[in-house]
Amino acid sequence: MARYAYPAIFTPEKDGGYSVKFPDFESCYTCGDDIADSLIMAEDVLALVLCEYEESDKKIPLASKENSFVLSKGEFVNFVACDTLEYRKLCSDITIKNAAMI
Repeated sequence: MARYAYPAIFTPEKDGGYSVKFPDFESCYTCGDDIADSLIMAEDVLALVLCEYEESDKKIPLASKENSFVLSKGEFVNFVACDTLEYRKLCSDITIKNAAMI
């Protein structure tokens, strides 16, 4: 369990939102209604994927360099950070609160 930072490619959508993908991970992508929402969603999906890697002892890749990507018009790279320990605590708190409501 650790803190991580990985580059994400943000692609603007016609509706004003953004699609976000993490090139260092297969099937790690999300989207958001605006840049703020996209950053929050990106942190969440990155933490989820990294928790899965940690739990299955899968080798966690090194982060690519920011300038190693070929971008399309309008796209940009931004590093997204997450803390898998904090993510697990948050998920655990949500599960406990939901169980108490039943």
